[in-house]
Amino acid sequence: MDRNTITGFVLIFAMVIVYQLYFVPVPEVSENAATTAAPAPETPEEVIDLPSAEAALLADSTYVSQTLLLASAELEVEISTDGANLVKAELKDGYLDYWSKEPIQLWTENGSDVNWVSRGEASYNQRFDVETSTPEKVVLTARGDGPLRKLTYTLDGYILNAQAQFKDARGEVGFQWQADGRHNEKGLEWERQRSSIYYREQGHGRDYLYEGRDDEAEIEDPVEWVAFKQNYFSAIVGSEAGFNSGKLRSLPPVNEEDTTINMRFGMDVTLPTSDIDGREIAAVQFYFGPNDVNALGTTGWGEIGRVIDFGWWIFGWINRNIIFWVYSFLAQYIGSAGLIVLMMTLLIKSVLFPITWKNYVSSAKMRLLKPDLETINQKYPDQEDAMQRQQETMKLYRDSGVNPIAGCIPQLIQAPLLYAMFRFFPANIELRGKSFLWADDLAAYDSILNLPFEIPFYGAHVSGFTLLMAGSMFIYANQNMAQQAAPTQPGMPDMRIMMRIMPLFMLFFFNRYASGLSLYYFMANVVTIGQVTAVKKFFINEDKIREKIEANQATPKEEKKKSGFAQRLEAMQKEQQQRAEDMKKQRDQTRKSRNQKRKK
Repeated sequence: MDRNTITGFVLIFAMVIVYQLYFVPVPEVSENAATTAAPAPETPEEVIDLPSAEAALLADSTYVSQTLLLASAELEVEISTDGANLVKAELKDGYLDYWSKEPIQLWTENGSDVNWVSRGEASYNQRFDVETSTPEKVVLTARGDGPLRKLTYTLDGYILNAQAQFKDARGEVGFQWQADGRHNEKGLEWERQRSSIYYREQGHGRDYLYEGRDDEAEIEDPVEWVAFKQNYFSAIVGSEAGFNSGKLRSLPPVNEEDTTINMRFGMDVTLPTSDIDGREIAAVQFYFGPNDVNALGTTGWGEIGRVIDFGWWIFGWINRNIIFWVYSFLAQYIGSAGLIVLMMTLLIKSVLFPITWKNYVSSAKMRLLKPDLETINQKYPDQEDAMQRQQETMKLYRDSGVNPIAGCIPQLIQAPLLYAMFRFFPANIELRGKSFLWADDLAAYDSILNLPFEIPFYGAHVSGFTLLMAGSMFIYANQNMAQQAAPTQPGMPDMRIMMRIMPLFMLFFFNRYASGLSLYYFMANVVTIGQVTAVKKFFINEDKIREKIEANQATPKEEKKKSGFAQRLEAMQKEQQQRAEDMKKQRDQTRKSRNQKRKK
């Protein structure tokens, strides 16, 4: 890991620390907490204002409550005839809860409430008879004279289609949904900090509420879809007509000791109805499934793939359009996720090898110029001579054929990829549940030792891959120390000190991160050590570099005609130098005048 990579790590570390401190609260829960239920609070706070089941649900000797099952190869959904409510959504495609090893359930028992509202009356208070019930389709007809007359559910893969028929809806109905997202991952704190409501407003693109905290948003423009998004699974509802005005809200559970609940989600919006053959119809689609690019794409909703938080701006673009497809391609031929990470490391480092070579050449040139730079600093030691010192330094670079910013270019090229990988591994569901060596889940932290106590900022476990990553980083830093020249000008930071302490920062920072990420950085460090050793031994001859620098200094090239910008820049430098000289003369005269007065 070279100086530019270290700098990139520093920038990533700073950005994430600021994000953690100012945007993500840290829940006070054990990272090893299993999904054992705790007593619910006596007066739980509702995410949205749902009606209470009262007047309509009176005793009826002719009514028998039923729970109906819809099933596909990917999903099972249970629907109750009480309020036509969604009781359970359970994935059947191999995804398992980390702790119980049972199929993933997207919300806790009795943790979902769906309600249709028309003319002030709520479906939550209605009872329904079963007209049709098959694994693919359920049709419910309402008892009594409420505005909601019929509900039709059809299941296709991960998608549940719901069509509601109303009487006298007057063009618009209310749609409410509240769900308690179930804790399914290894670390509750980690899962909660990556859970929130994502949504897409027409004309504005995807947006989201703050993750892991109590936040809400008012809907002003039509919304295409709303996702109750957790780390690797989501419950999403969408509508072609678009949801209109309303409110979205997400918040952690009131009872922090209840480790069954990850986050609580709620939406309270309006939905336009359509006239179909004289019937007033409101239709929505539910998606209950993994945060997987291909599975989400079956919905056809715009930007739905961005429920997966691969990062913002160019970082997300790199992950969605390059890294994800490289991983998917390798996964077709390699069964081990750990070996896929290794192959990705080798591939990425091979692509970046020319940059590594250029960076090493630049470092070698700068190191060989160190004696000349020290001579210039000794010649112009005072702050008043800063301009002259800078001009002499730039002249030395020019005459020697050395570009002082050549080392920055590799950093700028590598930084987006470095941060993209930082976001890719914790968001890639393909790593979830995949083991490698001692790590039982590459999408969660690995542990080679569980501590009986918690170390602040570190945790209650020791991550083996993080230890390897920090150790390899420390070894390379010491190997590479000789390649880094000490700062030649006063006030400049010594990157060698940062390289020594950075492994310690990484040890604390990555201990709770996905083990796949630490594995990648460890392998990248090892490959980088090998590359730099090979470059130094087989590709770089410092004696020839020194001879070339000396030849350039002996016969400096004629300066090319300067551009208008360069001419203006040089004029500004000369003006600043003249101003500095004038100020120095003025100070000297003032000092001389004071000394003369003292003598008198």
